[in-house]
Amino acid sequence: MADWNGRTLWFTSSDPPRKMSITFDHNDAPLIERSLASWGVRYSWKRPRLPRALTSFSTLALILFAVGQLILILAAVLPFFPGEEQMYTTVLGNTRSQVAGDTFVEAFKAIVLNNLQVAWGGMLPVLGQLSFGLANYNTGRVIQVIAISDSYPPPAVLISLYLLPHTWVEESAYPIATVAGLLAVTRWRSVSPSEFARRANWGSWKLVFSMGGVALILVAAGLIETAGLYLGAGEILLWIPVGAMIYLTITLSRARGRAKPPLESA
Repeated sequence: MADWNGRTLWFTSSDPPRKMSITFDHNDAPLIERSLASWGVRYSWKRPRLPRALTSFSTLALILFAVGQLILILAAVLPFFPGEEQMYTTVLGNTRSQVAGDTFVEAFKAIVLNNLQVAWGGMLPVLGQLSFGLANYNTGRVIQVIAISDSYPPPAVLISLYLLPHTWVEESAYPIATVAGLLAVTRWRSVSPSEFARRANWGSWKLVFSMGGVALILVAAGLIETAGLYLGAGEILLWIPVGAMIYLTITLSRARGRAKPPLESA
């Protein structure tokens, strides 16, 4: 008899008698269950199986991205609460005064550092999800202030931003960071501190790799956005290299998935 939760298999050895466990990748769960059945091993669930949408990194990131954009859009079009418009107007004015006259390198550095703070803040357990929501809300409010100051309707400003590549590249990084922080808690909470700290422990490096990946995405977004300051509406032409990179990334990911050898059963 064994206990199984879709990722970790607990069982008791007879000689010597002790409780042991083996952890598998979530994607291999169906194969493990078929193997247990073929071996005649009876097992029970250690805890209820979560829906795939709550365990898949990509699905969670897409859901969080959609939620974040909904918050941003609502914040950009709904009326301000008392005192909000003045506060965000002051924030926008201070930001514009700080970047006025910056060189390309200075503007790029300021954009990337600010975005990294937002993204890595979203990795904090529990507080990260709150930070993610607040960041999208603040962005939406600033967009509305920009629309008012430039005498444009907020939906028009939103549409113009969504036509630019840096918006999509940058906004994709925040849900990735937030999901990485969320899964760090839900998947690693049973790992002891000593095991978590081992260099050979793959799980302990996932958050580090995620931080690095998010940083690379935001560096790319920063380059595109900074170039857009000089290109103006011409930034839309940068969709050509961005689209090529997205296509290459998806192609390589699919090729790696097809090349992954199946888990052999003993």
